[in-house]
Amino acid sequence: MPPDGQSYADAARAAADAALTRYDLPAPVTAEPIRMLNNAVFAVTAAKRKRLVLRLHRPRYRRPEHTLAELVFLEAVHRPLAEVGIRIPRPFRAANDALTVTVTLPDPGGNASQQVHCDLLTWVDGQVRRPGTGLGPRGVHRLGRVLAHLHRAAESFAPPDGFQLPTWDAQAMFTEHSPYRPGPFHEFLTREDRSAFATTAELTAEVFETLGRDRETFGLIHYDFILGNCHTVRTGSGWSAGVIDFDDCGWGHFLYDLAPIMGNLSDYRHFGQLRTAFLQGYRSVRALPIAFEAHLPVLMAARHAAHCLWASGLAHSNGSAELDTADHIAYRMREVRRCLAMRSQP
Repeated sequence: MPPDGQSYADAARAAADAALTRYDLPAPVTAEPIRMLNNAVFAVTAAKRKRLVLRLHRPRYRRPEHTLAELVFLEAVHRPLAEVGIRIPRPFRAANDALTVTVTLPDPGGNASQQVHCDLLTWVDGQVRRPGTGLGPRGVHRLGRVLAHLHRAAESFAPPDGFQLPTWDAQAMFTEHSPYRPGPFHEFLTREDRSAFATTAELTAEVFETLGRDRETFGLIHYDFILGNCHTVRTGSGWSAGVIDFDDCGWGHFLYDLAPIMGNLSDYRHFGQLRTAFLQGYRSVRALPIAFEAHLPVLMAARHAAHCLWASGLAHSNGSAELDTADHIAYRMREVRRCLAMRSQP
């Protein structure tokens, strides 16, 4: 059962306060919750208006070594991305120079407390914009360039010894072996859903096999590149873009990284125009074969199907008062069928 919202929030705040004592931050330091859905995320403000983000990672979910690898990657690519005008979070090291710290999370149900790992990141300014609320083809073109620059940075990154991230192949996306730790997720699917899910898994595996795993097609990807994770600021010379939420970054096909945002853009009537703008923006930085575009509807469906496992993992770990698992999975599976139907559209 999901924990009581207020009791969990109180426990997470106590753990966050304990974590912040491990960092050399100028007083006064305040922490306000941003979100409690997956990780417990806090906006931290220190003296001189220094703004940071504290992530308290969900128990029984992400492996600490995966978080550490994410932070190593962010630290390595922060500067080259800044040089091309892209802002990403940068790890803020603890007083002992560690990238993560471990604290006790009191159990709001009165059971044994748990050890959880945390990290502190720099703040990425900006707003989330969508078509109709300030994001037009020019802005979408810019986001295509941003993703291509992320992929180029990933291609140049040399992982150190011991670097561990999940591999987002078909097994990780559609089975109980997923890094989302979904448990018996089929219990949340209707009979019709199970058929669409199985079809998506099969088609995605075929796409991945077709793409292969050479250096141009496979590497370190964001995995959750959506409009909600793109923070834009208007400047005198145009849009300045920032990207957040690298929680699910891992090894995968670069083409798949286009699918989540394509799913966002497909909600709008002028999707064709937005799609063209995004792809042109991407190709202005990094090559993308025209033939690969035919795979996007399947990968968009894959994004929604894989998110069912995320929701199941949340339900089977600590749960969340903010998410109705059945409703969320029903929505995702409707989107799966909509995306699969796009394969027959010109």
